[in-house]
Amino acid sequence: MRVFRPFLLAAALLCGWVVAHPSAIVAQEEGEHGVYVRLAEAIPGGLNETVGALKQAFEASAWGLVADYAVGMDDDDCSFGAHVLAVHNEAYATDLLRQGWMAAFALPVRLAVFEDEAGIHVATMNPLSMNRTIVDDTAVTAASRQALDDITSVVAAAFPENTTSREYGQTRERGLIGKTMGIMAGGPFDGKVEEITSVRVNGPTGLPEAADRLYRGLEDVAGERRWETRPIYRLDLEAQGIVIIGITGEAMEAKAFGIVRAGGDRERKDFACPGLAHAPAFPVELVLRTDGDRVRVYLIDEMFRMKMYFEDAGKMKFAANMRMPGSIENEIRDKVEESLF
Repeated sequence: MRVFRPFLLAAALLCGWVVAHPSAIVAQEEGEHGVYVRLAEAIPGGLNETVGALKQAFEASAWGLVADYAVGMDDDDCSFGAHVLAVHNEAYATDLLRQGWMAAFALPVRLAVFEDEAGIHVATMNPLSMNRTIVDDTAVTAASRQALDDITSVVAAAFPENTTSREYGQTRERGLIGKTMGIMAGGPFDGKVEEITSVRVNGPTGLPEAADRLYRGLEDVAGERRWETRPIYRLDLEAQGIVIIGITGEAMEAKAFGIVRAGGDRERKDFACPGLAHAPAFPVELVLRTDGDRVRVYLIDEMFRMKMYFEDAGKMKFAANMRMPGSIENEIRDKVEESLF
């Protein structure tokens, strides 16, 4: 049974920035990229053991661990499990946020450890794909590549005999996401960021105080209502006047995974719960930003966000579940306003 080997990671870290494992992706930066990248597969041992090894690896790296939680699933249909880990690097965040505050929606980077009939796997959201949509098609390519190489190296050091480098999910040639059937959820990203509300604050402590109040309020109503949304992490980016709160819900996750299933990956179509491979789509980001004497709270239009991460579910599934994103967004909006007022 293979477990995390600290000496391998330590050797890599002695060189400063970790160097990409030879199995890291070698695709050109321009061209097609999938929304997700599988970094390790068929890892022996148990889910909790694998999660523990990966947490230990990131805690020893330049990428700090922001959160780790077990995702929701339909227990009647799925006996497998998955965890999401959110990781953060200050230099990477600074590079992205030079392009504007909306780049906060690309932070932190999320990975998943998930089970299926073939074993235990590690995957990540793909910065080379998602940053083209959220930030810019070309301005942060180098930072995106460095981030993916760093994360690939951490995973490879933890599971050296199980590395892979396969992109999956929706494949896109550019950041702009078009409309489905000519009408649904397409267009430039900055037009899909919505302000939920704002609160008046006084002085430099206004942002953390507003974030405290919002997080506590979201905890007070955690698990309530249809999608069972709750806060998972809080990431303070003090130098940029930004706080990011990650919010998710077991019912929301289980429904999304059940809809997307294998997506475009036909090799997984006969698995019991193939949608767990899309777990790095969550949590949903709430971005709090200082704007003069106010703190403003933003989220991505949920239909558009679902399309960002689940477009490979196909047009017919989007059409059949059009009410779900709006219902999720309404729940989040209501809970944010109840928490702040």
